Amino acid sequence: MTDVTDAYPAAIRDARFNVDGLEQELARRHELLRADLAALGADALVATREGVVTYLTGYTTHTWSNFSRPIVAVLFADGPLVVLSADTEAQALAVRVPGVVAVPYGGLRRVEQGAPLPDGRYQFMPGCGEALERLLRERGVGRIAADGLHAIHPPISQVTAALGDWGGGIVDASTQVWHHRLHKSDWEVAQLTRAARVLEAAFETLPDRLQPGMTERELHGQLAAASFEAGADEIGYTNVVTLGQGREIFGAPTDKRWERGEVLYVDGGVVVNGYWADFCRQYTIGEPTEAQVAGMARAVHARDVALEAFHDGMTAGDLGRVIEEATGVDASAHQAGRFGHGIGLYMPEPPSIAGVDDSPLDEGVAFCLEPAVMHEETHYVIEEEYVVRAGELVAITEPSPRELIAL
Repeated sequence: MTDVTDAYPAAIRDARFNVDGLEQELARRHELLRADLAALGADALVATREGVVTYLTGYTTHTWSNFSRPIVAVLFADGPLVVLSADTEAQALAVRVPGVVAVPYGGLRRVEQGAPLPDGRYQFMPGCGEALERLLRERGVGRIAADGLHAIHPPISQVTAALGDWGGGIVDASTQVWHHRLHKSDWEVAQLTRAARVLEAAFETLPDRLQPGMTERELHGQLAAASFEAGADEIGYTNVVTLGQGREIFGAPTDKRWERGEVLYVDGGVVVNGYWADFCRQYTIGEPTEAQVAGMARAVHARDVALEAFHDGMTAGDLGRVIEEATGVDASAHQAGRFGHGIGLYMPEPPSIAGVDDSPLDEGVAFCLEPAVMHEETHYVIEEEYVVRAGELVAITEPSPRELIAL
């Protein structure tokens, strides 16, 4: 096993991406997951999904969009956190992840005939698989716990398939990983709050940037610029749609221009230190019509009713049914299928605020509350983020405007 952590000059080692409290937070997570490994009788946890690798390492990178170079995190039950990466990534991992052993796996290898790697004759994955097997055998690993083992969706790197018939067996650890990710620590809530403040700052400047007659693509560009200027590391899922005449809220931006009489829906998503903020604002050109005022009021009323109804022991389904009654909308027939969702290193995360989801909204669960209605052929949405603390909802975001924003 080649560890490159100490192989760089001091000037590079000191170029850290400092996040206050990250080292202590990672130690907390690793302790919890090592207890799970003991319960599973496993010697190591192997992770390849972006959210889980980030959860184990605190490391963020745009390499996830370059799927040809896998990043694999291995947490040993009685040893270090090791991350396998392409040579080009190992330096950044070594200087940014506290206590990591960074191991590069080299360059392109020929894909053997019959191997389940369809995208090209020469890939980086064979070298990654060889490095993983070598690492596990050097450390005498018997049983392996893998995140997302044999998952059918979303697509993930089944890197453990490169190990063949592993004598000690491979078990799935997705349930254990998600349990910890679902229940946010104070440190994680601080990251969610920081991301929320960035998106709020972007929305504060947006009215001066939006102009009637702009296309959705141009309007989206203004949102992106405002988000980066406010401090976003990444632009996440965003949606800018001009609404009216029954138009749905997904699938934009397009070259459609924003015209008087239409409601502009701007759903912002930013990522800071790997954590998301996700909430929306809606705008009109000039004062809104009576119908537009009434539509927004329905969404706001549902939000108010949901907050008043929340109590300790409530499930996501309970809260979803409260919003269904307040809006008169059946979530199962609703365009989005739910009235909110979890948030953290992914957007969305479990649970879903919908009558069918019996997940408990217990300590540390963070979610977007997102009542939405269709009123006279126009969608109206209000969205805020909360975390459960001591049986109560604590706001992560500032209160959303109760009225459409007139420009």
